[in-house]
Amino acid sequence: MVSKAINNLVVDLKPREREVLVGRFGLDDGERKTLAALGEKYGITRERVRQIENDGLNLLNKKLQDELISRVLNQAISHLENVGGLRQEDYFLNDLRYLLGDKNLNYWHLQFLFEVNGKPHYYNEDDDFHGFWYLDDKNLKQAVGLIDRLIRFLEQKKEELLNQRKFEIVLTRFIEPHPVPDFIALNYVLISKNFGTNPFGDFGLRNWGEINPKTIRHKAYLIMKRYGQPMHFAEIAQAINKVGFDKRKALPQTVHNELIKYPEFILVGRGLYGLKDFGFVSGASRDIIKNILKLKGPLPFDKIVDLVSLQRHIKKGTIALHLSNKKHFKKLPNGKYSVIR
Repeated sequence: MVSKAINNLVVDLKPREREVLVGRFGLDDGERKTLAALGEKYGITRERVRQIENDGLNLLNKKLQDELISRVLNQAISHLENVGGLRQEDYFLNDLRYLLGDKNLNYWHLQFLFEVNGKPHYYNEDDDFHGFWYLDDKNLKQAVGLIDRLIRFLEQKKEELLNQRKFEIVLTRFIEPHPVPDFIALNYVLISKNFGTNPFGDFGLRNWGEINPKTIRHKAYLIMKRYGQPMHFAEIAQAINKVGFDKRKALPQTVHNELIKYPEFILVGRGLYGLKDFGFVSGASRDIIKNILKLKGPLPFDKIVDLVSLQRHIKKGTIALHLSNKKHFKKLPNGKYSVIR
């Protein structure tokens, strides 16, 4: 539909003007030709190719009254206005395919028509942004300003926001003091490369290990936080591979070697690890018993077992063996145990 209208638009151009525009916008094969390539093809300078291109565009600008082309341009501009003045290019193309009922509409059609019309404008992809279309500098400034504020907001409240998980909650808390509707804020967020979500739905900055985990350490942390209780290192490796963070396979021994190096992981039993975030503390079993008795005072054996079991997966006999060590513990006449200070 749109391709036919474009063909009708360029048919009256001079042959060289038509060939240059078709080549520059990839209208025939989807491959945009450079000024140098076209100059070499026709034996003219790059500047002359640019001049022919500009002349052709100026002529076509006067012919944009075609009903179908006008509809495409009006629909594109109207849609951008409704979503805050800009739209990431992939989403924008799909939106217009739906709105125009033309599933064959492609990037080159849009680039050509918008270039002829003079707007919307295109922002080339860079390190911080995906490619997107925008109406004017005011919209661009508004979007970039909101994105910068959201980045600072996330940096300041990282732990609190990660625990809330859902993007909608994060965005609602951020957007409350701002006049921008949440659907427009979401649209702005989509053009930025700074944000992301992990496989569990947590939203945050892409450079956070919790959002874009690249190491076994970060992957294991996410798995264990989601699981909520101690896990065997082999079980952690299996869970990492099942989630499929990336193509790299996690091996049980590699997971064990990583976890034992970092303080956020606490060895609580044979091959079992818990997270420091969940209240597990480091130290040998004897140290755990000592800390409990120092904090709680003298306790009966069964109560000590119950409290130790919250920190370590060890047998009653092992606890009894530790308590029998008279260098560190003593049994009182009432049957309770205390620590020797």
